[in-house]
Amino acid sequence: MTIPTRRVLAIASLGLASCTQVEVTTDSDSSTPTTGQVAPTVTPETTTVPTTAAPTTIEPTTAPSTTAAHQAPFPEDAAGLAADLTVTERMVRDSELSDAGARLWGARLQRLYRILSANRDWAPETVAAVEDDVRPDVELNWQARQDLSALVNSTTLATSLPAWRIREPLPVPELLGYYKEAEEITGVPWEILAAIHLIETRMGRIEGLSTAGAIGPMQFLPATWAECCQGDPANDRDAIVGAGTYLVQRGAATDLDRAIWGYNNSDRYVRAVRAYASVMERNELAYRGFHAFEVYFLSASGLILMPIGYEEPEAIAVDIWLADNPDALVD
Repeated sequence: MTIPTRRVLAIASLGLASCTQVEVTTDSDSSTPTTGQVAPTVTPETTTVPTTAAPTTIEPTTAPSTTAAHQAPFPEDAAGLAADLTVTERMVRDSELSDAGARLWGARLQRLYRILSANRDWAPETVAAVEDDVRPDVELNWQARQDLSALVNSTTLATSLPAWRIREPLPVPELLGYYKEAEEITGVPWEILAAIHLIETRMGRIEGLSTAGAIGPMQFLPATWAECCQGDPANDRDAIVGAGTYLVQRGAATDLDRAIWGYNNSDRYVRAVRAYASVMERNELAYRGFHAFEVYFLSASGLILMPIGYEEPEAIAVDIWLADNPDALVD
């Protein structure tokens, strides 16, 4: 079965993990998986993000050095942020840069969008001032971030951290291979699957340790998995193929938006998935930037970086955990 078109909506994004409080690209992230919910009778709305013409009056200030991405000072104004975003978005897409090098720039990219989120009044000036070649990507990433943040901010912020293990994601080439294999099997564009993987568990970084609720890197309810898929939902390859299979069963061949809506019943979620996918469709190397995004959790105490190696078999009070890990509180 094939999807009739691979064009994705020009909406905007930069994310979170399954729309609870995990920061996939927005500055609020955590995850309440909803894969397998019943879709409504109303087709979700689709939106396009207008492209803003670049002004002639803004002169970008400083841009980071291309040799030390993780050490360069971060911008302190809208023009500097525009210059930094331009350089960083380009570096993530640099075909001569190794995956390891792109990871440094991807981590910086995530931080830059966090700065924009913290200074939302900069957004019109910043987005308009980035260079033409990356402006569509910045528009998409920014809009997605807003959509995902709205989903998180509509919930009560948690006073406990979840029963999760945070691990390294599989390497870029391996995951890309799984996405493309799933596209060959199901017809669902690989970029859509990668965007869902990013939003749900940050490319598999998040492993739920609870036996209740959704499981695995693509966050399947056990009953849903049993009905649609084969293999192990905790295995990245099986879960990615399973996500494509699920979307096909939800009608992806004729209405991909509606199928994505069935994954998580929210128009904002659909727009965010479409936006991330659109960025990767414009340039496959953009995936390397998303692959570098870390896990942040928006709690009642503030935004917390959940590092690789975090492992709590049961939910733990935020204040108790922060007492032993004070540096994890970033905002």
